[in-house]
Amino acid sequence: MTALLALGLGVGVSAALLVFANPDRNAIDVYAAARDIPAGSSLTSESVVLVRLNAAGLPPLVFKSADARRLAGMRATHDLAAGQLIQRSDTTGQDALADRRLVFMPVKDAPPAAVGSRVDLLVVAGSPDHLSVSPFALNVEVQSSVAGGLVVVVSSKQAPAFVYAAVAMQVTAVIASAGDASGAEGAISTPEQAMAVAAEP
Repeated sequence: MTALLALGLGVGVSAALLVFANPDRNAIDVYAAARDIPAGSSLTSESVVLVRLNAAGLPPLVFKSADARRLAGMRATHDLAAGQLIQRSDTTGQDALADRRLVFMPVKDAPPAAVGSRVDLLVVAGSPDHLSVSPFALNVEVQSSVAGGLVVVVSSKQAPAFVYAAVAMQVTAVIASAGDASGAEGAISTPEQAMAVAAEP
């Protein structure tokens, strides 16, 4: 009986060791370029391929197998080399590519923002004893996070408004990850409003 128990324990330990030693345990399927893809080209089932890689060390904004529907119909924002992992910053919608402008927004103490994440820009206005916070622009794409602020992607029509805000308004930022739902921030102008909204789920 003791021998059988020891044998059973030995088999259990061996199985556990196999699980932990299995290199596929942390592997995930992510999308890569199946061939060289010129900037502006549509990403199709022929131009992209799923590759299985260890999740450790992968960029946080790569397209995974579950993102197939989101990736379909996107275009490359720049030239992609065969085998290159495809990230959010490498893609854009079909109708957005031709009209992308980069604007620097000075944002004091901005939270960390990865390339391809989204930012809600809020304007702080009023006197110190009567401040108000209101949305300026929601769900704006972040191109890069730099000293003193963020570089965001806007259309040429939007660009003057963002430049005006950058120069004349006090702007702060709320960062969202790529793929998160659009922001739903509203205006706040009193301590009572702030406390009431903060208490909401």
